[in-house]
Amino acid sequence: MMKTIEKIYRAGRLFTCAIAAMACEKSGDVVVATGFSDAELSATTESVVLSEDQKDELALQLLWNTGEMQLTGGYDAKSVAIKTTVQFSLDEAFTTVARSQEVGSASLSYTHTKFNELALALGFEPDESTPLYVRVLSQLAANVAPKYSNVLRIAVTPYLPLGAADYLFMATNDFSAFPWKLCSREEDGRYDGFVRVDQWYNFYLTSEESAAAETIYGSYPEDGNQYRLHAGADRWNLWTSNGGYLYLQADVNALTWSETVVQSLSVTGDFNGWSTDATPLTYDSGRNVWTASITTTEAEQWGIKILVNGDWGFFFGVGPEEGQCTLYRADASGFPYPHVGTHTLTLDLSDPKAFRYTVD
Repeated sequence: MMKTIEKIYRAGRLFTCAIAAMACEKSGDVVVATGFSDAELSATTESVVLSEDQKDELALQLLWNTGEMQLTGGYDAKSVAIKTTVQFSLDEAFTTVARSQEVGSASLSYTHTKFNELALALGFEPDESTPLYVRVLSQLAANVAPKYSNVLRIAVTPYLPLGAADYLFMATNDFSAFPWKLCSREEDGRYDGFVRVDQWYNFYLTSEESAAAETIYGSYPEDGNQYRLHAGADRWNLWTSNGGYLYLQADVNALTWSETVVQSLSVTGDFNGWSTDATPLTYDSGRNVWTASITTTEAEQWGIKILVNGDWGFFFGVGPEEGQCTLYRADASGFPYPHVGTHTLTLDLSDPKAFRYTVD
């Protein structure tokens, strides 16, 4: 019985010594863990021009050597696991880790499609070469200082996928659903959209509808930084203290986001004397649309506008084609309304790539 207890005790001591990466005395013997060193990072290229024609082909492979752990005394070092994380940053000093990915091997590969998704999510401009910095973090244990590899600079030229929209998806706190999305209609890293959430709603913004998205934005992990976006592994979730219908904006260039409570939407035009509140729209939560009944005696000469919170500087007006309207923050024309009589106007804001309306 005493021999069994001693074996358990000796095994526990060995594990503690290996994790601490230091020598310790075990019944007269000394067991030493060695080989934990800075990784040597290399890449298959220093410059990559991404192409949709080669979307499934290899664009970049990162390779590194973190050293080989060894234990004296004939003990097997395979049980001493080194945690490896590949980190990406927009600056060589890694002031902010823009994205990180844990890996279980000594390499990481990207196809043209996957690396393009990463570059666009980081705000890189299509058809422009932008530097991306990469390093490898190796962690043996919480009480052992991490090791960092050399930093590589990779010039990346992404492309704009044909027919694609540049979205950020609102993910629930557990990534089980993605009920809303924001869109960068100008493909410039500035996103906006409308959402309907409960008060104190927790969420993330992701580049894909997946818990394994290339980029996941949360808030910066310090108090007082609710509206500062952060894509590092130490991010906190985003949250809003406002419940109801909200207009969200996110700028992945400035790494900020904002929210505006939508207290009302109202139709204005000649038919109601350009009133800011006489013809409110009602939200239909079952269909995620807004509706209003409009009665006119003639076609609207100047079209109609839909005001947000009764604000003449925040409204939906003329769009690029029939059935679409554009959100304006400055003066612009209303969208055409040639209908006469009583009709139902339906406004659908669920896809921020194109705000749509119908008249029935």
